[in-house]
Amino acid sequence: MERLFLMIFFFTMFLIGTNTFIISPLLPTLRELYHVSTNQAAWLIGTYALGFALAALVAGPLSDNRDRKHVMAFGMLGFSLSTLACAFAPGFSAMLFFRFLAGTFSAFIGPQVWAAIPVLFPPARIGKAMGIVMAGLSVSQVIGVPIGSFLSAYHWSFPFLAVGIASLGAFVLIIRKLPDLLPPTSVAGLGTNNARVAIFARYMDLLRLPQASRSFIGYFVFMTGVYAVFSFYGVWLSDQYQQSVTQIGLITLVIGLGNTVGSLLSGWLLEHWKKNTILTVGFLGSALLYLVLPYIPGVGFLQVVLFFMYCFGGVLVPVLMGYLQSLSDTSRGTISSLANACMYIGTFIGSSFAGSLYPVFGFAGVSTFATFTFLIAYLLFVFRTGKLNVTSQA
Repeated sequence: MERLFLMIFFFTMFLIGTNTFIISPLLPTLRELYHVSTNQAAWLIGTYALGFALAALVAGPLSDNRDRKHVMAFGMLGFSLSTLACAFAPGFSAMLFFRFLAGTFSAFIGPQVWAAIPVLFPPARIGKAMGIVMAGLSVSQVIGVPIGSFLSAYHWSFPFLAVGIASLGAFVLIIRKLPDLLPPTSVAGLGTNNARVAIFARYMDLLRLPQASRSFIGYFVFMTGVYAVFSFYGVWLSDQYQQSVTQIGLITLVIGLGNTVGSLLSGWLLEHWKKNTILTVGFLGSALLYLVLPYIPGVGFLQVVLFFMYCFGGVLVPVLMGYLQSLSDTSRGTISSLANACMYIGTFIGSSFAGSLYPVFGFAGVSTFATFTFLIAYLLFVFRTGKLNVTSQA
């Protein structure tokens, strides 16, 4: 049964990742389809991220008092239907609304997956299970997004149809194959044992912990820069290199491979390098590569640079998440929700700000903005009073 649970959770995260990232290579096509500006098209990314960010802040703590199986099923059904609706959106406003709904429903799925793993797996296999499930997000970039790009070459709606139908299948698997995941009789919150403790009180208690506020701000700033560039690389490749949507899909495959390699390397690096060394190389290396990215002369060399850029990112994210999870042993669900909210609020702000920068300063303005965010995140995580106590345990 454990293998079946892993398959369901991996498939679930794969679908969420695909739907999150699929819009970037489609932006040039959707920009022309709906006759909107580049700045307006960026809202197709921003609204999904905003829906996720707002819902994540509530979904995680609320689900602590409910059957996680039912919460996950509810989220997956809504995610499926709203994604299918995107394929039939009659206009730009309708597409924005359906993307917002898809982001909102997806926020009810991820936290249940991470919280269910410690319940369904013995302690000795929890770490491995989480690693496999986390790989679903990386594989969505390696396989899901390129496949979506290829499908869109036939019709722009096909990627949304494929993800929506596959998500209905995941909904059926959750309902039929997962056991009930009932909450414990009491929920141990920070500073209280009351299971019905106010949602935002949990966050306030968490952020009062030493270095917590600074660390979450650093994570938010880092993600803002990452997704400012990721949101517009498809438009940039189309405008500067005249790449088709299929060619953009192949380049996305390179990005996903770099991310996956970096994720796999992060565990080995944590065993052999000091944590501050990893963060220094990762942040400063990323800042340099993002800064020179707009000036790469050819598509071949560009793909090499993109591979290493996202390899650095693949190393950084698990290290940063490991540190955030180490802030408290008793509120990891709340930490996960807040980290996800930081990521998607960063996506919303990054894509929106990049939409204003791109028409005026081009992609160089977007990548320079990302470089500054990495340097700020580096200062927040590394240069501070005392040593950074990053742990490799989640």
